[in-house]
Amino acid sequence: MNVPGKVYFKYGVMGSSKSFDLIRAEFNYRERGMDTFVLTQASDTRNRKVVKSRIGVSVDAYAVTDSDNIYDIVRRKMDEEKKQLRVVFVDEIHFFTPEQIDQLTDVSDYLFLPVICYGLRSDFKSRMFPGSKRLLEVADEIEEIKAMCECGRKATFNARFVNGRPALGGKQIQVGDQEYKSFCRKCYKKLYRDIRES
Repeated sequence: MNVPGKVYFKYGVMGSSKSFDLIRAEFNYRERGMDTFVLTQASDTRNRKVVKSRIGVSVDAYAVTDSDNIYDIVRRKMDEEKKQLRVVFVDEIHFFTPEQIDQLTDVSDYLFLPVICYGLRSDFKSRMFPGSKRLLEVADEIEEIKAMCECGRKATFNARFVNGRPALGGKQIQVGDQEYKSFCRKCYKKLYRDIRES
């Protein structure tokens, strides 16, 4: 009897080494002769078809668009390549739609694979991404990948900078042209209070 896999959500702020953790875990599977499948979101134009860490390591990935059905993609991968996949990794999960999160639970429940997702919980306005919200609702296990604020406390907020100044507005999803930095709640509030008062 096949046992359903679990859906994992490993979240952290910008700069918390989420992609490196994914690459490290994926390598551990492959090193033991286990087939893996890595997904990322096509809208992340920084590293299309690859998951890349800031420290310089990377792994090839399948780029998913908003209209793709992830369950169908994984099932087709298993059928076409005659591979016995052992795990599915997903990077930048916050860019995925709530419907695609549900499709990932189908991969776990009906294809019997663990699905390990990495991404942000909330945006630069401290608002939850729709995909992350859905994943928090349905994941079997949730783990925070911790990072440190410049003050030494745990960083839990992301700030977006444009031309060196914290951004007050803009789209929730903007990749490639923006700079991000992570802060604890107190420093995050001070940063935006100072910018509003200047």
